Amino acid sequence: MLMLTVFSIGAYAQTQQGQSSFGFNLGYNFNDIGNATVGIDYRYCVTDEFRLTPSITHLIKNDGLSAWAIDMNAHYVFKLSDMFGFYPLAGLSLSFWKAGPWDESRFGANIGLGGEVYATDRVSVGLEAKYNIIKDLDAAALAVRVGYNF
Repeated sequence: MLMLTVFSIGAYAQTQQGQSSFGFNLGYNFNDIGNATVGIDYRYCVTDEFRLTPSITHLIKNDGLSAWAIDMNAHYVFKLSDMFGFYPLAGLSLSFWKAGPWDESRFGANIGLGGEVYATDRVSVGLEAKYNIIKDLDAAALAVRVGYNF
């Protein structure tokens, strides 16, 4: 019981005001071409429920198309237990697209949902699905994230 209590206290601390997390993610962007993605993010808990999440993601070149996306999202975390939480997200995006000689920069918006398991007091594992609203380049994206919390 003592170990469970200690584990739960550490797990709960992952979404407390002032806490941070650095994460690595792998995923897939369901655009017309279909690109694998790799990215990093930083999460800062402004309150126990609300956090800001800047990130950078690379859409790996496929059929001549690649991109970089810089996002600033906000999450509102609902703790379902000491071990699990989920969150809706919304934010803004700036993306840089390249396909052969074609280069394009676009502003956009993100909406989505995510969930995370607090594996230990320092490690979380999550899944995030979002929709990128970008002129002529709208696409859904799915990613798995592993984060280190401090």
